[in-house]
Amino acid sequence: METRRIDSSYKDKIVEIFLMSFEYFEPEESEFFFSDPSLWEYVWGAFDEEKLVAAYISYKYLAKIRTKPFECRYVEAVATLPEYRRRGITKAILLRDIQETLKSGVNIIMLDPFKHDFYVRLGFGLGFESLELTFDFSLLSDELEDDDLKIVSGKLLNNEEMKTLIEEARKVLWETSRYTEALEIAACSQEIFHKKELFGVVAIDANGSPHGMMVYSKKERKMLIESFSFVDLAGLFALKRFILSHRDQIATFEMRTMPPDFPIELFFHSRWQAGKELKMIDASSRMVRILHPLPVISKLMDRSVRGNVVLKVKDELLSQNNCKILVGNGKAEITEATEDFQIAISDLVPLLTGRLSATRLWRLGKLLTGSWKNIPWGISEVPEKVSILDSIFPEIITHNAV
Repeated sequence: METRRIDSSYKDKIVEIFLMSFEYFEPEESEFFFSDPSLWEYVWGAFDEEKLVAAYISYKYLAKIRTKPFECRYVEAVATLPEYRRRGITKAILLRDIQETLKSGVNIIMLDPFKHDFYVRLGFGLGFESLELTFDFSLLSDELEDDDLKIVSGKLLNNEEMKTLIEEARKVLWETSRYTEALEIAACSQEIFHKKELFGVVAIDANGSPHGMMVYSKKERKMLIESFSFVDLAGLFALKRFILSHRDQIATFEMRTMPPDFPIELFFHSRWQAGKELKMIDASSRMVRILHPLPVISKLMDRSVRGNVVLKVKDELLSQNNCKILVGNGKAEITEATEDFQIAISDLVPLLTGRLSATRLWRLGKLLTGSWKNIPWGISEVPEKVSILDSIFPEIITHNAV
């Protein structure tokens, strides 16, 4: 089986493979995506002799973790013909991409998996949180504050004003948000402007600066909100005001990729009423693979913390990552000292991104010292070294806002 970069002459075959692999794939909506010349620098195919049997996209990606920018690789749409599945092709593709990424000097790969446990075995860990909210219009509160913002809305297709406003809002969010914002290649970031069913909303102040943005579609009295972001509470209330203006047109809502700290207290008057309820579904999916733990740890750690911890990292895929790292007192370095804890490379991910605290990982037996059988689950004082690690990598609200 040979894997190589492929060009746009394979577009129809890739579309066929995607149709057989992804139930949500719509060829017409993806026409712009595949027609963007910049995309084809990042498209790869696996061949059985001259037959294309699998395809995937792996592109450059700039993401923020704990507000610090990282150059990453993002792997998307790994698809294989049904008759070639369960032959190890997907694993081979990922291993090849990991090696390519290592050669480029990039330390992080991200993806949204079809099966979490498959990728955990390759060293990926779940890095960020995401919720889906579904609710009836009757649960929305009428609470609004005087936000003094202007709402601009319209279809995204062939609408230069909306495109400019959305792109400016994205820029502001990249610069100011504490969430995991990202900058993608044009084929991905521009795709929403070529989908005929999508509408945009941007809340701007008197100077034209964006304070909030929303991307949505509507069908059969349901509004599907694909993206909802705000810079401040004025932006939140302005977008809420826009939603409330649909009282006679929309009955139900679904809000996708929402952060876990979304202020539901300001949005709803209650979580259930008269047989209607607010449903909150854990839709976390984005996984992270750390290829070089030392530079990532060094960049993300709180250097002001006094005290140190020695972590023994276990990586069954990349032997060079099987090392002991001393972290604390303003630095991270390879050491031969006795380890305080052992941690798998996949479990290192939620610690570094802030999704799980060191205390939580310790209680789960993922930050291991001694036998996992002897870790107390009840109320008890955690070891001092766990507390130090909690200070070095404090738990934070994580959310992949892309």
